[in-house]
Amino acid sequence: MMLTGAQDLCQYERQKADCQPTRGSSGNSTVDASDDTEMRRVCARPGPGSHSGLADEVQDLGYSNYGNHTSMSLLRATDFLEARDTGLTGSLVSDQSHLRTDADRKYKSLVRQLPSQACIQILTQTFFSSINWQYDLIDEQPFWKQLEAWGTISYSSLRTGIGDLAPEMLVFPALLAQVLAQALLFHPPHDERIGSLMTMAEMTFHDLAAEYSDAGAEILETLGKNSLKIATVQARLLRASFLKSSGKVIEAWHTLGATIRDGQELGLHTGQAVSTPSPDGINTSFTGHRLWVVLHIWDVHMAVVLGRPTATDLQIDRFASTIQDPAIRKDLFYHWKTESDKPRPFDIILAGYHVAYRYFKDIHSMEGNRANTQDYFLVERIHADIQKNLELLPSWCRLNNPNLMFDQLQGCQWLPAAREGLSSLIHLVVLTLHRPYIFSVTDSRTEALNAGLSILSTQQRLFEQSEPHHCKVFNPVYASFDAIVLIAALCLVFPSENIERRTEYIEAVERGSKRLGIIAESCATAKSAHSVACGLYRRLRHITSVSDTPEARDPQNYSDMMSLSNQTASSNGISPGFLFGGVPPPRPTHDLFFDHLSGPQLPFIDQTHGIPFDPLTAETTEWNFEGAFLADSFWSRMNELDH
Repeated sequence: MMLTGAQDLCQYERQKADCQPTRGSSGNSTVDASDDTEMRRVCARPGPGSHSGLADEVQDLGYSNYGNHTSMSLLRATDFLEARDTGLTGSLVSDQSHLRTDADRKYKSLVRQLPSQACIQILTQTFFSSINWQYDLIDEQPFWKQLEAWGTISYSSLRTGIGDLAPEMLVFPALLAQVLAQALLFHPPHDERIGSLMTMAEMTFHDLAAEYSDAGAEILETLGKNSLKIATVQARLLRASFLKSSGKVIEAWHTLGATIRDGQELGLHTGQAVSTPSPDGINTSFTGHRLWVVLHIWDVHMAVVLGRPTATDLQIDRFASTIQDPAIRKDLFYHWKTESDKPRPFDIILAGYHVAYRYFKDIHSMEGNRANTQDYFLVERIHADIQKNLELLPSWCRLNNPNLMFDQLQGCQWLPAAREGLSSLIHLVVLTLHRPYIFSVTDSRTEALNAGLSILSTQQRLFEQSEPHHCKVFNPVYASFDAIVLIAALCLVFPSENIERRTEYIEAVERGSKRLGIIAESCATAKSAHSVACGLYRRLRHITSVSDTPEARDPQNYSDMMSLSNQTASSNGISPGFLFGGVPPPRPTHDLFFDHLSGPQLPFIDQTHGIPFDPLTAETTEWNFEGAFLADSFWSRMNELDH
């Protein structure tokens, strides 16, 4: 065989890959901090039964452990790798005998950027009380045990080299750094207990969070792909979330792609690699199953919102069946239907998936067909399915008049916000379902407007529930921005439709724009979105001639007003609706970050007299939106409208 002499010809520098953990991964680890041998393990030369050595060399060529039709699987089937004389691997181990490598030094330098144990404890508590429920990524008790174990690792152990640390412990500081970064986005800004972390004047918690998140990402890069664990996937997904909150959406999308590939390398998509019982024979966590469901939802959601390709597929019932124990399978994947048991964060994720999120994949496919009218029956069918599925929601997470019996229970403090988030994302599915047809089908315009109003109402309630320092994250920005743009666009392009609700639409756009303005004070992502929203609002108020007088807001006066508006909307006699015929509908978040969309420039306002500046009502002669959009895009056509 060709591989027989491969090692004699080429020897690749690699980290020693034969360190085996003494316990499970970060999702279900139960590291005993009182026993140092359970906390770290020195790599030993592989024995005859080890798969390391040549097996790892074959994996370095890119073959997966989870494929059944690759050269790797053929080698396994013939026991070639197991029968290979392990004497040849000895030279590889000896070649790595010196432990003060660049990777060792870099790893030690990065982990020493982590704060003191006292500060870590405070921020970790913030993470689990305010953040983890949103995606249910990390099991809390195993994480605390790993944190305790990490705290007992001595400085001399780090100096010895990363080869002496168990794989889970190697990856753990990368996950910890991302946990700290997320926590700082939600932590009260004037907590003196962690004030010592702010080492420079005018430094903010977001600045510190960025340093921790960057350090966590560098740790994973330093370790490379031979140290993949579930904690790697958890850390990368938290990194993607942080990048989105920092306005780096393109980078977040690429990070998500790398996260998905790491998950596939671990076999998360098969459900097999994460269903193996732990050493004590029990596995009730199944973190990998939850993690893969969340990764899929992130993937299809970002694909639809940003117009990017998807990288995952999920048949939820088939995936659930990979859990062999019926009781465990029912508890994890069907507990969301319960009316009597206390709900869990993953329950509300699954509820949203079964009602609406599962249709993101179909919506993505339809958008790829450029809103073909022959596909419209699918829109009608999916819309009807979602309305029917809403009836399946248990009373505790109904979108209207929910049962609040669990809201005040200990451990359910997350439920009110999660319920609003569920409503917002379900209505976003409806909005994106109808969005391709808003310029061609009247019913889709009506349904999209209704969905947009529901999103903005939900986001307003979420905003009122939140503390001011919770506005640093991306969640309240993207859904609101998409809804604001769509509502304003339809009011501008079809000024004679839905006249009786025009005031409601304008007020919703106004409140949403003001909310983005407040969020923009602490979230970079919201700043550019706010400028675009303000530009649309000013244009909307100008073209529809709606004033703040009670007479103008009287719906009975709309008929005459809109008749005049339709006559003056375009001086060349072309109606706005005709101008937008065949134009793809806007993808607000995509346009913002991929096409560098920005709102009209406002004149400089002298505020020396203390008069507050309101960008919504500012007088301006600049109406055009700026960006790298195409000539036949929505924004180009919007710039062609008369003012």
